[in-house]
Amino acid sequence: MTRSSKGGLQRFGPDQAPLLHETGMMTMPTMDPPAMDQMLEWATASGNVVKVLFGDPQGDGLSLVWSWFAPHFPLPRHSHPGGDCIYYVTKGELRMGRQTVRPGEGFFVPDGAPYAYTAGPEGVEILEFRGTSSFEMEITESLPRWEAMLETVRAHRDRWAEELPAHQ
Repeated sequence: MTRSSKGGLQRFGPDQAPLLHETGMMTMPTMDPPAMDQMLEWATASGNVVKVLFGDPQGDGLSLVWSWFAPHFPLPRHSHPGGDCIYYVTKGELRMGRQTVRPGEGFFVPDGAPYAYTAGPEGVEILEFRGTSSFEMEITESLPRWEAMLETVRAHRDRWAEELPAHQ
């Protein structure tokens, strides 16, 4: 959903929200070390849906992104230069190292700070709040970790395709 030029109340939800890659709000990720083949296999594994609930394509103002990650779906180590972000878990759980983040909990990631997480055994739905609608993604995952993530992707991709949320 994009902001109207007239202002005022705006209703939004996942049923009418565009997919993040359709909006141009996030740039194509840069990677160090380069791992384009790995990223493409990971990104097309049916284990995630990311939608923009609210945002301005020009990058001005707030944005709200809704994400669903299938059970055990791993996110590579990455950062988002261009603004701080608050993440809030609405369903399921995620794991960040030894920490588990459950429904009603969240975490803050400062501008440009790297992080990674893996969806829990039931998957996770998460909201991402940013003070901007335009941001970058820099992936800094190691090649051995990419291979481990792709083992998970290959083992679960068929199941994940069956579990996609209704409002994908």
